[in-house]
Amino acid sequence: MKKIQNLFLKQKDVIILNKALKEIKKLPNVISIIQIGSSTYSKNYKDIDIIIFFNKVLPSPNLGKINQKYKKHKIWIEGTYVEDYKITRGMKVFIKFFSNLKKKIVLYGKDPYKNKKISLNKLDIAHYIWYHYHFALYTLNYDSILSTSLNAMLTYKNIFPENKDETLKLFKKNYQNLAKFLPKNAEHYLKNTNSLNFRNLHKFFQESLIFFSK
Repeated sequence: MKKIQNLFLKQKDVIILNKALKEIKKLPNVISIIQIGSSTYSKNYKDIDIIIFFNKVLPSPNLGKINQKYKKHKIWIEGTYVEDYKITRGMKVFIKFFSNLKKKIVLYGKDPYKNKKISLNKLDIAHYIWYHYHFALYTLNYDSILSTSLNAMLTYKNIFPENKDETLKLFKKNYQNLAKFLPKNAEHYLKNTNSLNFRNLHKFFQESLIFFSK
């Protein structure tokens, strides 16, 4: 396991993250652990996002226990199969976005998508948005639903923002036909979407899916 090299993380978070990494590494078939998000480039981060890559189709069910254990420390852990794009077309969107992500820290293994070339069509984007909308709807996890979907649509145009504020700005510039369906205070939804205001995004997601399904 590499020693964590991050000038932005608070020392208490470094200690907790190291504990989480030791548990994650014990899971079978882990080939890479990568940190992304605001904690890689800002001292004002609100959480720590970790992605685990497996060389088997389904990650260990114990991953869920680890995720729940460290969620209270604002460490969000997700796992994915490195070749999920062969199973679900929406993963192609994630891979293209991830491979072009400038701010990420490899905590274990290697970046599985480094220099990976992926081509997208509109249905890939529609599938990605549809999945994340339903995931938020049924898991009540709304934290990144808007920014994730905006990034997917920007990825289609080979635009890769470095933060959420830039994401919204570039989306409004490049998708004026869809931006008009966003709530007036869209900036608020980037970081504060919840069970009550999530319904205000319904029209935007509906129009986005119609656009990318044609």
